[in-house]
Amino acid sequence: MAHIPEEILDEIRRRADIVDVIGSTVSLQKRGNDYWACCPFHQEKTPSFKVDPQRQTYYCFGCKKSGNVFHYVQESINTDFVGAVEWLADRLGIVIPERGGGGDAGAAARRREWRDVGMRLLGDCAEWFRQNMVGEQARQAHEYLRSREIDADAVARFQLGYSPDSWDALCQWAQRQGYSPDLLVATGMAVQKEGHKTIYDRFRGRLMFPIWDELGRVVGFSARVLDPAVKTSKYINSPESEFFQKGSILYAFNFARQSLKQFGHALVCEGQLDVIACHRAGLTHALAAQGTAFTVNHARLLKRSTSEVVLAFDADAAGEKAVQRTVALLHGAGINVSVVTLPQGEDPDSVYRRGGASALQQMMGNSQPAVPYLFQQSSVRNDLTRPEGLSAVVNDVLAAIKPIEDAVIRTAHCQWLSRQVKLPERVLFDALHALRSEQRDFSIGNQAQPWAAKPPAMPVFQVPVGASEQTLQTLLDLILHHEAPARLLAAEDDVHEIIPDTPLGQALLRVLAAVDQNEWDDSEQELVQHDLVRDPLVGAVLAQSHFPGHTTVAAPGEAARVEKHRQAYGDCLQRLRLERLNAQIEARKAQLATAGGNDARRLQSELMELLTRKSQLRAGQR
Repeated sequence: MAHIPEEILDEIRRRADIVDVIGSTVSLQKRGNDYWACCPFHQEKTPSFKVDPQRQTYYCFGCKKSGNVFHYVQESINTDFVGAVEWLADRLGIVIPERGGGGDAGAAARRREWRDVGMRLLGDCAEWFRQNMVGEQARQAHEYLRSREIDADAVARFQLGYSPDSWDALCQWAQRQGYSPDLLVATGMAVQKEGHKTIYDRFRGRLMFPIWDELGRVVGFSARVLDPAVKTSKYINSPESEFFQKGSILYAFNFARQSLKQFGHALVCEGQLDVIACHRAGLTHALAAQGTAFTVNHARLLKRSTSEVVLAFDADAAGEKAVQRTVALLHGAGINVSVVTLPQGEDPDSVYRRGGASALQQMMGNSQPAVPYLFQQSSVRNDLTRPEGLSAVVNDVLAAIKPIEDAVIRTAHCQWLSRQVKLPERVLFDALHALRSEQRDFSIGNQAQPWAAKPPAMPVFQVPVGASEQTLQTLLDLILHHEAPARLLAAEDDVHEIIPDTPLGQALLRVLAAVDQNEWDDSEQELVQHDLVRDPLVGAVLAQSHFPGHTTVAAPGEAARVEKHRQAYGDCLQRLRLERLNAQIEARKAQLATAGGNDARRLQSELMELLTRKSQLRAGQR
């Protein structure tokens, strides 16, 4: 198989959302945290094909096909792994390096080299801006930072810099480093007027904020004007290009990503200074949309890392509109949303400068669910005692509820709203149904046939017929989701003897290998990326767990759950040991049938020992 660099595979894994890929070929319906459809690989009338957005896997309870996004593309377009990688790379705009001679491969290699050099230029520009912070030329930049109380640590962490107030200082420097004028224009660092050959700096006399992608690479800049006498936009950003797509970039996401698990949610602000203030206050899960309103791509990017978001937008009219729109987008992505109520005219940065870290932490900790928040805000703007005002409030709230795919959550929100406005639930349900029908009819992106109002029934989990397979599935399920039994199994002396060399057994051994390396937390994701996920028995475990959750050590008050795990673990171990003994006993019996003399006596002795151990094992089960 042709070699594809691991970094290319990693980039595709990070950027390819299996829900988007599969949703472009079949009609998916969200149910709980997962998506369901009629299987594209066999004929069926009841949806039994499940897509797990968290694990980025699929599994069909009917035909048993399973895998990750690469395997789905292989199956759906009938290609090999390399073909699937190429298909996904083309869809995502990722250039695969040359793997051999030929015009197309050569062009791809040149495009890849062009992009690599462009990324290097952007990183070098960020460093050049940072170095320009030294000296008298950056006096205005330092004065502005002092006025915003931004200290040297924050400047260093977020790599703030300065673009000299010069026509082409950066262009001249970059060309001396070997970068071409065409590349300076393509990356957005320089401007070239139509019909002219000369280029000049896009950013001049401004405080520079580097913008990173999710991999921590500089892809663009946001620049703030420093001279108040200059009549121009306060902020300018890198233009849209193959390097910078503002609708898919979240400022400081590369920093915040590591903290999302710790905090349990993402804290979404409006601007860079708000994000920097939050990080200085220890709220390192803060991030912001970059140079644009929040987009569907932003929501999808967040969904890959968290299912909870707290919005902390400016307390002004524009901020309120942004909240309404962003809540709907996040709800549509299956994300639960809460909103922080900031004092009028305040933002996170001003709160931090006025009250310090404790004040900002306290304020960011006092959020409320989005639907009650929007109801309160709309009730302030509209008179609930007047029919027109009542209608406006109801429509404001229903607009936020409308994108939610989970019927139970939608219903609960409608019931809550019904109690607040004292209207019959049926009136609100009818209004919501009309809004959702309108959305289905006129949504540009919805090319598939709309689903019936009634959600599909959840398929019943089907265990395999073989007892050994069922035992191995149960054990894999248990050690994938809970560390304590995984460590117990890794410590068993006979673990490699009782686990067979089958796909299920190999999956078990991969988890145990991760335990030995103290990397149990990563074992599930590594298994998802392995070809073993295509095995239907392994895929069934990933598709539906009988031991849900993800625990490292047992928490107080969970004795019943721990006892259930202990019993399941013990039963599985006993069954596997008993099966191995039965196989050894049958082998000795077959050998005895043709043996004689000393061999027969040795085999008879071994058989008796095995029968004794089997009796003891059964007695232990009782």
